[in-house]
Amino acid sequence: MRIKQSMPLLAASLLAGVMLSSAAQATQSGADTIGVGAEGFLAGALPPAGWYGVFYYNHYHASQFNNGAGESSVPGFGLTADVVIPRLLYMSDSQLWGGRLGGFVLTALPTLSLDAGGQHASRSGLGDSVVGPLLAWGDEGPLHSVLALDISLPTGSYDQHSMLNLGNNYYSLRPVLALSWLPASGWEASAKITYTFNSKNRATDYQSGQLFHFDYALSYAIRPDWRLGVNGYFVKQTTDDTQHGQAVNGDGFRGQAFAIGPAARVQLGKAGLEVRLLKEFAVRNRPEGSSLWAKLVLPF
Repeated sequence: MRIKQSMPLLAASLLAGVMLSSAAQATQSGADTIGVGAEGFLAGALPPAGWYGVFYYNHYHASQFNNGAGESSVPGFGLTADVVIPRLLYMSDSQLWGGRLGGFVLTALPTLSLDAGGQHASRSGLGDSVVGPLLAWGDEGPLHSVLALDISLPTGSYDQHSMLNLGNNYYSLRPVLALSWLPASGWEASAKITYTFNSKNRATDYQSGQLFHFDYALSYAIRPDWRLGVNGYFVKQTTDDTQHGQAVNGDGFRGQAFAIGPAARVQLGKAGLEVRLLKEFAVRNRPEGSSLWAKLVLPF
């Protein structure tokens, strides 16, 4: 069988945004740019006006590919992805509808290795890129929010005959809502919610289904510069994958996954560093594995 992987192309915004994630999903070969699990603490709390570098690293490994019943279905399956994702974020003091205007651009630099059915493939290089505008509210008070629009561009290399690709060969449009609740008690709750619309891959006449996704975080400040808590994500495909007008694999190859794990954040002067370890559960029509995420935010 041909395995559809949505390689990780990470990317995560300082809060709102996008990403590429080292977790394969039930979309066609290539890299899905959602970046599940990339955002955690303070996802809805954007920084003051200025330029920022946001650097993500994701290590993902899966040793099984599950079918629609959640059972391992590909003999000898193994997927490993190491992805570095630099992101440039700009926040201004200009306002629209009471929110501060900003924007971002990011790209993924993945190194991928795939084993399946006795075959092996490995690739590294430039993946797909994401750009978009954003609006941020909540400079005062406990509730912070961000609206963004991710526009995924097929900048990664693609070959329809390859077992493994760095790019999708199609465009994606993704509205994003990020929220953070920061009461004076030291607790924090955050979520980043997205919905993805994909264009058709013209090389294969393959249409990937729409995807609902959210990252979530709950943390407590054990001291002013340290937070400990749990992070995770949920992703579910809401419409069928189709090819030549027919649902793929009989069930539309609709994927889903839930993940949870421990996370920590430390403030190092003006820089912020987050690390999280996430394990996937309830996986359907995609690889099941675990991932290590690191996120560094640096003001310029």
